[in-house]
Amino acid sequence: MGKNFSLNTNKARHKSDFYQTPYNLTRRLLEAQSFNGSILEPACGNGAIVTVLNEFGYKDVKFYDILTGGKSFLDESRTIDNIITNPPFSLAKEFILKAHEITNYKFAFLLPLNYLHGKQRFDEIYSLKILEKVYVFTRYPMLSDEIRPDGKYKTGMMVYAWFVFNQSFKGNPSIFWLDNNEDCLNLRG
Repeated sequence: MGKNFSLNTNKARHKSDFYQTPYNLTRRLLEAQSFNGSILEPACGNGAIVTVLNEFGYKDVKFYDILTGGKSFLDESRTIDNIITNPPFSLAKEFILKAHEITNYKFAFLLPLNYLHGKQRFDEIYSLKILEKVYVFTRYPMLSDEIRPDGKYKTGMMVYAWFVFNQSFKGNPSIFWLDNNEDCLNLRG
């Protein structure tokens, strides 16, 4: 049985891989990367990413979640300019392929860094040569049920990164680091 390195006290995976995105993870992405046009958040959960998009002044933001509204991103047929999401990891490949199909410009996914490897991912995703940037966090953020209003979070054991795909990019990705040290709680919390 595999290990689950997210904060989950009952040791079982959450339904539909529901883990909230601490606000500062999205803030760090938006400090480094801009998006022009409309943005869709198709796995919005309780709206953490949407809250930060609004905070950064993005006006044309659409959002939904299969758990709260019953709409599945995999059934999406509209074209959208950009997507920013923390997808259910068990459906990450399907979400990436759907985003590639319906996105005009960019899509950014919060994923474990180890999502970079794998023959099937290489064949179906990375061989498209549209992964432009990978933003790796310098500290291991912990995803959990609850998020703090100040955006801070505990550290965990899994390395996360923002994977930014660009439909007009053709090449090999660049790696950047997002210094999130001040976002992490110390042991005294």
